[in-house]
This record gives sequence, structure tokens and C-alpha cells, in this order.
Amino acid sequence: MRKRSPIAIGSVLAAVLVAGCASGSRPVPGSSSPTQPPAAATATAAAPAPAATSATALPPSATAGATPATTGATPATSGTPAPVTNCPVPAGDYAGTPYAPRAAPATLSLPASVPLPGNARIFGTTFLPGSTSYLLGPANATCQAALASADGGESMTATPGVTMIVRPGGIGPSTDLACPYIPAVRAADEAFRQGQAFCSHPAGEVIAQIPTRTTGLYAAVVLVPATVKDPDIRGSGEGADPAVALFTAQAGSDFANGQLTACTLPPAQGAVCAASLRFFLATQAQIRTRISAASLTQMQAALSSFLTAHHVG
Repeated sequence: MRKRSPIAIGSVLAAVLVAGCASGSRPVPGSSSPTQPPAAATATAAAPAPAATSATALPPSATAGATPATTGATPATSGTPAPVTNCPVPAGDYAGTPYAPRAAPATLSLPASVPLPGNARIFGTTFLPGSTSYLLGPANATCQAALASADGGESMTATPGVTMIVRPGGIGPSTDLACPYIPAVRAADEAFRQGQAFCSHPAGEVIAQIPTRTTGLYAAVVLVPATVKDPDIRGSGEGADPAVALFTAQAGSDFANGQLTACTLPPAQGAVCAASLRFFLATQAQIRTRISAASLTQMQAALSSFLTAHHVG
């Protein structure tokens, strides 16, 4: 089994390190990748939209009707700034670089489509100049960010409950990240690893592809029952609560740039999990900048439908 390397650094260093990280390990803090099971292990969801499918099925965004990627699509903001709580990066993570920890701006205008639940707050950090990220988590959470200056990865974790992989670090981990959940990424990973990819997910998970209607861009939402442990989704199988995760990716023939956010909280805080995934899609997912506003609205509706069907939020 391949263990994921820690999540951390910005695009400034990632481009320099791509060659060195091409054979890097798959990064998820404190977890390892399982061996590959039969594709039929995926459960079928009852969500009305998007229809949950096996992870081996072709995602709707890769079928007819997809349009070329656009640029600059951004969600409308509410005009009401939300306070931002600092999510610090340890000073030691900057060893060997000319940079130091710095806080995110004190406020952030939330998208009108993502109201902030009363029991939630926004965490933020500036990993590197020009690389600021935000995470929506429980109001009582403690947030910690991580920067891996050796391989180009960035992550944020609000404990309890929410984690986000901003950049996995290196072309290998970036291509591996969404491999078990998005068929186009699996194909890219197989090509990149020359048939030696070992990406899988445990039986019992519910996976639904969210159509982006944009060529080369993909998204999938995953529900992990409380009794199932997925080593690639932090917090899953660790208690009495299910986990829900959203994977996004840009994929080519032999590469992919993946991102992830995941949430595991008690049912009473399900609204926080739902809002966290919606917030990620609206503000943090890199693919959003290449998808039209209309398609993003449809993606949000499909995500909300899945979450509602599975009693999240």
C-alpha cells in the first residue's frame, strides 16, 4: 500500500517540484491507500440528482454535452462580510524558504448561495504570498494548516470535523488524490503509473458524479457510512457518525490536479457539513474558475440534492 505524503505548499513551489515529485506518494495525513477491490464494490445511491453511480461508470461531465472550459466564473457574493478566524501554519513548515506564517484577511464576503450556519465559522490562512485559502468548520473547532515545502502541498484541518486538501503536492499525489472516486482520474492515474495505480475505495460507500458540463473538469461527492473506514477520507469510520466528502479534479490523459474537502460531524451538526462542502465548491475548488456561472449553479443544486437525500444538513 502507498502512504499519502502530508498536504501542503503553493503553486509557487509546486511547478518547480513537479519533476521531483512525479513518483511521490499519495498524501492524506495519517492515512494509507487501500489495495484495489473489484469495481462493483461501489454502492448505488438513492439521490434523485445527481444519480449515484459505480466509480467505474463514465462521469456525466465526460459525456456528450460537455463544453470547453471557460475562465473567470465566480459566484455572486452576499455583500455581508463574515469574520475569518486564523488557521495558523507552523513556523517550522517554512524552513528553507524566505517566507513566514501570515494570517488571512480578517473578513470574507460569502457567496449568496452559501449562508453561514449559526454554529459555524470561517477559518483562513495565507500559505504563501498570493495563496490564501478558507475553510468552513464548526464554531467550536480549532484549526491547523500545514505547508509541505518539500513537495508542494497545502492542507487545513478544523478539529473536530472538517479537513481540506488544497494542493496534494507534486504531480503524483495530485493525480492519485481523486483516483478512487472519479473515473477520468482513474484512467489518468493508470496512464501516469503505467498500469500500476492502486486506487480503490471500500465497499458500502455511496459515490455520485456531479456533472461540470465542462471538458476535462470533474467532481464527485462521497458518503461514507459510520461503520465504514476509508483511509483516504479523514475522520471516516472513527465513531458513530458518517463522513461526507467532495472531490474535484482537472484531468488529462495522464495527469490530474485533485482537491478534497471532507466532513465528519454528529447529525445535529449536519448543516455545518453541508455548508462546508457547498462553500468549498463555491469558493475554494480550483475548477470553479473554469466553469460557467450557470454550470456552477447546477453543480450546487446537484450537490444539495445528494446531501438532502442522504440526510446531511
